[in-house]
Amino acid sequence: MKTIQEVEDIYVVCECMDVTYGEILQAIREGNCDLDSLMDATDAGTACGKCKSREEDPDEERAIHLDEILAMAKAEGLCPKQ
Repeated sequence: MKTIQEVEDIYVVCECMDVTYGEILQAIREGNCDLDSLMDATDAGTACGKCKSREEDPDEERAIHLDEILAMAKAEGLCPKQ
């Protein structure tokens, strides 16, 4: 798994809604530490859904997915322990 710093902030995670990695990290830092609240805060994953998870992206069109970013953020302490 990558670390938070290994992905550039300008990388577009959600092409449908034009949401960047940096915008997603900012939303996580603001407390959106589950998939639903992250999607509400950023609109990422609300159109085709391929950026939500590898399961939703069977053709592997996206290099990184929202659930993976959340897992990295939690592992690196950006989200409170639940």
